Amino acid sequence: MRNYIKNVAILCKGDYAKMHRHLLEKKPVANYPCVDTYLTIVDATYPKRLLELDQPPFILFYQGDLSLLNSSCVGVVGSRKPSLYAVKATYEAVAVLRERYTIVSGLAYGIDVCAHLCAIHHHTIAVVACGLDICYPMAHRDIFNQIGKHHLIISEYPRGVNPERYHFPFRNRIIASLSKCIYIMSARQKSGTMGTVDIALSLNREIVVLPHPIHDESGSGCNQLIQEGATVLTNIKELSNI
Repeated sequence: MRNYIKNVAILCKGDYAKMHRHLLEKKPVANYPCVDTYLTIVDATYPKRLLELDQPPFILFYQGDLSLLNSSCVGVVGSRKPSLYAVKATYEAVAVLRERYTIVSGLAYGIDVCAHLCAIHHHTIAVVACGLDICYPMAHRDIFNQIGKHHLIISEYPRGVNPERYHFPFRNRIIASLSKCIYIMSARQKSGTMGTVDIALSLNREIVVLPHPIHDESGSGCNQLIQEGATVLTNIKELSNI
């Protein structure tokens, strides 16, 4: 069955709806070669946390240490253009969190790559929105290679699939479900990060938010979440007690 799922994923280029339809109808499919290692939803080591999703990934192609998927994880996410205040706070927060948790993020510009870099000598998982033969953004090639060699990179898309705009909000459900808690370090009111929050809340994950100055648009979503009752990150040192 796992080989069949792999073949369907390659045929459908990781498109979830097409894969779902194909798997339900049990259509025959050619046997495609695959150079990447992969985990499927029928495997015993598939993380139970992912099964909490309405649309759990059928397959995860990966590079690195698969055991990290079942480690204790927290997500650290935020905008691609954060303020220096948010960047500094991210490094300080991850410096504490990395001692106890695997840091999960999306390898994007801004907060994501800050989180990965700060956790690079501990444990981190990058959830990407394209095939593993594609590094996006290209500027992150070095950190991409380091994570793939020493940590874990995962994607539900097979090789050759480029990062499409709609892939990013969809992959965010994986970040949310793997994490016991999501740290929102920077977010505008209308952003992909806020979509990640919605998914995390539907999964009963705790949301911890960095407060921002009232005139900082890059943190307006954070302040909105605080108004709505999210936990406020007010003391970095207290993270060691979480």
